Amino acid sequence: MALKLSELKGYDIAATDGSLGKVSNLFFDDHTWSVRYLVVDTGWLFGRKVLISPQSIAGVNIGGASVAVEMTRQQVEDAPGVETDRPVSRQEEVALHGHYGWQPYWEVYPAGVMGAPAVPLTEDVLPGHDAPPSRVREEAEGRGDPNLRSADEVEGYDIQATDGEIGHVEDFMVDEIAWVIRYFVVDTRNWLPGGRKVLISPASASDITWADRSASVSLTREQVKNSPAYDPDQPGPLTRDVEAALHDHYALKYYWM
Repeated sequence: MALKLSELKGYDIAATDGSLGKVSNLFFDDHTWSVRYLVVDTGWLFGRKVLISPQSIAGVNIGGASVAVEMTRQQVEDAPGVETDRPVSRQEEVALHGHYGWQPYWEVYPAGVMGAPAVPLTEDVLPGHDAPPSRVREEAEGRGDPNLRSADEVEGYDIQATDGEIGHVEDFMVDEIAWVIRYFVVDTRNWLPGGRKVLISPASASDITWADRSASVSLTREQVKNSPAYDPDQPGPLTRDVEAALHDHYALKYYWM
């Protein structure tokens, strides 16, 4: 299943002894599209923003618009501070993971989702991935994860098909169980009449140029134009039928099988 990030924003983060605040953003790995942290805007900590790893999430209540986490308010109050409006350093992550007892994700190379079998981080690359050895060296030297991105930063990126521009990223669909980004929500108003919005899987991304705020996908405009209908006003997660139709159209492997 997948939920719009714009809906997830504003969900209450429920600790074991009270509310921690509201989801305001997330950080993800731009290589595996795994969600590394939820950014939580607190009120009781004088508006301080804190990072919560999916490792602490006990469940998501969509009807109640809340995310339950296995931590206390005191743990969060005592956590090392992190500046969420700039790149998160490895030193900050080490302190944060040590405080909460989270498994450091940079010590393993994940298969793409939380809870997936861990693979030792070496200069070898997992099948289907193309992480350069430089990433391994940078992480070993403590410079921080060069693949850690803010979702807010990526909103607005232009999306280029193989034969022309199709629109820009307006939102994301987040798998609230595996904690991975499943789709971009792309606004095509400057191309398709009526401003139709479409879903495109990161699996179709062929090149992302962070400096130019743009991404290329291995799809044609005709494929996107004829993609299954998507209703952005429909609340809640996507149904499996909608996802199956989308995967069939783009000849993508079902991730749920």
